[in-house]
Amino acid sequence: MLMGLSEQIRRRLIETFKTEQSEHVQKISRGLLTLEKNPPAEQRTQILEGIFRDAHSLKGAARSVGVTAIESIGHSLEDVLALAKNDKINLSGDLFDVMHESLDAVGLVIQGLESGKSAPPKQVFEILSRLESAKEKASQQVEPEPDSESISVSSEDMKPESDADTVTLSTDKLNVLLKQVNRLLENQDKPKETISEKKTSKPAVPALPIQPTDETIRVSVSKLDDLMGQLSELLSAKIRSEQHLGQIHELHDFTLEWHKIWSDFRNTHEQFVRQNKHGHNKDVADLVEFSTYNQEQLRLLDVYLNELSRQYANDTMRLSIILSELQEEVKGLRMLPLSTITVPFERMVRDVARSQNKKVIFSVSGDDTELDKRILEQIKDPLVHLLRNSVAHGLESVEERKKQNKTEEGHIYLSAGQQGNSIVIKVEDDGHGLNLDAIRTVAIQKGILSEVEAESMSDAEAKMLIFRSGFSTIKMIDDISGRGVGLDVVRQQVENLQGSIEVESTLGKFASFTLKLPLTLASSHGLLIRVGRQKFFLPFSAIERLLQVNRNEVTTVQNKEMIIHEGKPLPLAWLEDLLELPPTSRSRLMFSVVIISASERYLGLVIEELEGEHELVVKGLGNQLAKVMGIAGATVLGSGEVILVLHAADLINLATNVQSRTHFIEGGYLDRADEPKHVLVVDDSITTRTLEKNILEGAGYQVTIAINGKEALDILDDAPLPDLIISDISMPKLDGFGLTEHIRADNRLCDIPVVLVTSLDSPSDKTRGMEVGADAYIVKSDFDQGNLLETIAQLV
Repeated sequence: MLMGLSEQIRRRLIETFKTEQSEHVQKISRGLLTLEKNPPAEQRTQILEGIFRDAHSLKGAARSVGVTAIESIGHSLEDVLALAKNDKINLSGDLFDVMHESLDAVGLVIQGLESGKSAPPKQVFEILSRLESAKEKASQQVEPEPDSESISVSSEDMKPESDADTVTLSTDKLNVLLKQVNRLLENQDKPKETISEKKTSKPAVPALPIQPTDETIRVSVSKLDDLMGQLSELLSAKIRSEQHLGQIHELHDFTLEWHKIWSDFRNTHEQFVRQNKHGHNKDVADLVEFSTYNQEQLRLLDVYLNELSRQYANDTMRLSIILSELQEEVKGLRMLPLSTITVPFERMVRDVARSQNKKVIFSVSGDDTELDKRILEQIKDPLVHLLRNSVAHGLESVEERKKQNKTEEGHIYLSAGQQGNSIVIKVEDDGHGLNLDAIRTVAIQKGILSEVEAESMSDAEAKMLIFRSGFSTIKMIDDISGRGVGLDVVRQQVENLQGSIEVESTLGKFASFTLKLPLTLASSHGLLIRVGRQKFFLPFSAIERLLQVNRNEVTTVQNKEMIIHEGKPLPLAWLEDLLELPPTSRSRLMFSVVIISASERYLGLVIEELEGEHELVVKGLGNQLAKVMGIAGATVLGSGEVILVLHAADLINLATNVQSRTHFIEGGYLDRADEPKHVLVVDDSITTRTLEKNILEGAGYQVTIAINGKEALDILDDAPLPDLIISDISMPKLDGFGLTEHIRADNRLCDIPVVLVTSLDSPSDKTRGMEVGADAYIVKSDFDQGNLLETIAQLV
């Protein structure tokens, strides 16, 4: 073995060999699975040649690092495949079984090496014996001609080594060993010399050279996580930089206001200058001189702030672009194709099918779809469970399929693809589907539902019963989970990844499970929401819709608050109640509701305020806080404020047990006699108009819409006049500046407050807005619901 090497070199060699053997084992496994499907003769020959070479390479690589157990497995596989190439042996199902098991044994040996064990597991001896027996039973068996690498390994050679059996390799032999590993990395199938047959005179151990054709390096995921963590700090720095830019703009606004005040006193100043042009009054002369100097300094300050604002804006934009590109590159490094975990699935489906005496055709599409490595690692077990269920309890037996005029072979499909920022993975079979009547019956028997509830339950709700803990329609539990047994764990694992699972089925035809997962867990897009003084982050993947709900729309059923949404009852819950936060005021007429979903379950989450869209780096809370219900992680805003990330599935679960502290119907009302304020919204963007209209109506305002300045003037010609006007600037026919000028020039309209909401954020645009008489100027990049409503409240 490798006990004579230094620990560092030993780890490097084992890691290199581990990577190479994994590739060979996967190729051999895929080849064996294809051979079992009885391909055409020409394809069969090509496959045999390919996996024979892989077995040969596996044997050679194992020999180079002294792993005799894997070397023997590779040698025995090579012998069996050589006989198969020459049609000297019949590749039966039993022989395929033992060859697949030999590949499993390779993994057992690798596990032993990683833990420092030099002795191979006993299963290796058993599998080698079975492979030898298979060869001996073949009547046409002919021993292949030994090549220069063929060796014979007895059981004595594979006995556990004692500490006294360790060997110290000379530098000469170590150089030869390293060179052999390098040749293996180049995938060269050249005859190799044993260590004892070749010497080298180099006195030092060379480092493993980087091959010019291989431009990849191995980087641990933990280092990538650390790098992403540092990127989150950079993101915070960028946000702070944007905030500082806003402060500079505020300072410039202050100078503009200063200019405006100076303009009001300019005539007085000039009068003082004329009256004292001969300097008769020294005090007045000094005051005039200081005033003139002050005016000049104010002008220079304005110029300086304009230049500083421009440069700082350019630097901030550049930082934002570079950081975005860097963030995407780092996230890309963590992405791996789905095929990384799907390679063993075909073998697993094949083994389960043989144990059930079923015939199955397994198809995979979209396995080049890339996901975050962390998601791949955690989604493998749920997919294995779904696939095993499909084979064991989804597909019918051959006899049953014949009776239903189906093909003998059942079909199982695994597909994947990207939809926006989500990955959708689907497992489907053409078996007998879900028996919803049986599901309802079992639910009644287990006390989950009453008969009345079962009868009134929709088919979609009945399907979701299979995700209840311990629920199953299978009468006997075996080593392969029945459809419904363990599916609660599948759903939990999916939801822990901020994903969801949906079920579709038609009795006698098919059943499918669709998993919707985030593309990456490194960062997340979502909404910042506020309840009281506490802010939270809710990922878009959990959000179905945003609503403004009138308290009159709320009803109470069995002490649970609900609204009717799209013709269906939707339960409501206050976020502050779910998380046991201090209660907030509930006397408003309109309430903001976020509809969240998880695995076809929905909840209307009542919040106090939306604070905008963000992309944030989400971090875990550590092992101590890993089980906090309702919380998925945390993130840090640019201001340094720590924000908790909400877990939609947990909130829905909490809502089933938490009672509202104060129902809508218990709160006060706004006085219906109070006439609502009327606001005219002018914007050519339908998205912006809709957003502003929903916000304003949610706050109790009456809203009228216009799509440009000209249409707004037409509306203003008719009474009654609005209490306030909100206008965009860049619009066709008449822009916001022109509209404001017309309003200020009209004696009938001049007292109506005008708020400009625009994407134009340069100091010159703000100056122009002030000159035409706007009362407020809000930049869309800083748009905030609370800021808009606060501004309106100050003006009306």
